[in-house]
Amino acid sequence: MATSANFFTFSNTINGEARDGPRVTQAVNPSNKQPLWKVPVASEADVDEAVAAATQAFTSWSSTSWSERAKLLSQAREALLAIKEEMASIIMQENGKPIQFARMEVDHSVGFLTYHSSHPEIQPKLVQDDEDLRLSIRYVPMGVVAAICPFNYPLVLAMGKIGAALLTGNCVIVKPSPLTPYSVLKFVEVVKSIFPRGVIQALNGDEKTGPLLCEHPGIQKISFTGSIATGKKIMAAASKTLKSITLELGGNDACIVCPDVDVSVVAPQVASGAFLNSGQYCLASKRIYVHEDIYDKFLQRMIDIVKEWKTSPSTADAGNMLGPIQNEMQYKIVKQFYEDCRRKGYKFALGSPDIMDDNNFVIQPAIIDNPPDGAKVVKEEAFGPIVPVLSWKDEDEVIRRVNDTNTGLGASVWSGDVDRATALGERIQSGTVYINKPPRPLPNGYLAGWKESGVGGEWGTEGLLAYCNTQTVHCYKSPVAPGSAEAD
Repeated sequence: MATSANFFTFSNTINGEARDGPRVTQAVNPSNKQPLWKVPVASEADVDEAVAAATQAFTSWSSTSWSERAKLLSQAREALLAIKEEMASIIMQENGKPIQFARMEVDHSVGFLTYHSSHPEIQPKLVQDDEDLRLSIRYVPMGVVAAICPFNYPLVLAMGKIGAALLTGNCVIVKPSPLTPYSVLKFVEVVKSIFPRGVIQALNGDEKTGPLLCEHPGIQKISFTGSIATGKKIMAAASKTLKSITLELGGNDACIVCPDVDVSVVAPQVASGAFLNSGQYCLASKRIYVHEDIYDKFLQRMIDIVKEWKTSPSTADAGNMLGPIQNEMQYKIVKQFYEDCRRKGYKFALGSPDIMDDNNFVIQPAIIDNPPDGAKVVKEEAFGPIVPVLSWKDEDEVIRRVNDTNTGLGASVWSGDVDRATALGERIQSGTVYINKPPRPLPNGYLAGWKESGVGGEWGTEGLLAYCNTQTVHCYKSPVAPGSAEAD
């Protein structure tokens, strides 16, 4: 597809129309701290208009057949494929990830649309069917869904919400992160003509927009991916109108490496699972527990791997493996972890707290060698390229340490004995466990956090049900005759 002159202009989409406004903002390219394209900021009137349009569209959209909704999602998939390179360029600039990973994000976004457009229709569940009673549960769309999306994977995480909401018959209003608004706004602009007016809309906003959506009486569901702190605020705001909520929040995911692994094979994969997207990945391995018998060898192999990676600003020809932290606020948070490790005298097996570049938000990766369990870098989620590697000896001991956290999003276990790894994984208090593979979420794999890592879940068939209300139908086959004792 040839890029048109106005491809890199951006607007909100309300009721099938591009919408500008008197207020604009510009996100920042984290690779050079330069402002990106101007984008309008939605007003309260814009929010009200979008909700009204979605409410009106819901009546007909919810009665559209499943197959028709799936067909339109498939057309949206083709539209995204046609602009893959342009979209990857946008993601690289707004998010900072290297171009090959920006392309991968587009591919994964296509994968979510493929999954949803090919998912069989969810049928009513038959609970009882005898000569007296047919008892069944129907799954019906909720209404208007607000999808509030994060900065770390701006497009693919939006696609998971959009695909599920639309397939199940809901109308969706997408609010991208104001730090990375461009890819989502462009996607909705490109596909808006595929769907009836008001079915899919997008609003770039500010600090007021999220609360307006969460408290709006015309919205039936909030789906949010982001931090625990913001998730708690959303839950409180949504409670005012008792909205349905799905919260996918932070995690401090552990990785357990057993002594029987092939270090040369496993260490590179564990490193990748820890540092992907410069650690800005909710399911990244943020605490790596390696058995004492192979600790030194495994740690050295990780060091050798990571120090060969190029970490730099991301451009189309940079050839880097890791890019910058996405924004200044997160950059400062990550720096605090480096500085805390320096102050406490923890050993930097790789990296240094003193190597920073004021011209961008790039932070070189760091590996902390066996810090204490109470260290900030162990207890808290840095959401950046700093990872502690810790030694363990006994399975009961390592499980206790792994579970000593207020979060429970994901985890991974590596062993030459799959049964042993699976048994260990089942003892971890987290919603997702990966056995002998780095964390890699799939569209058909339900994602739900335990503890403070979330409420409800998304993806897979179970995730589709999160966008549905249930209606239990008690159908008695023999009406009660008037005047009978039962009728009285």
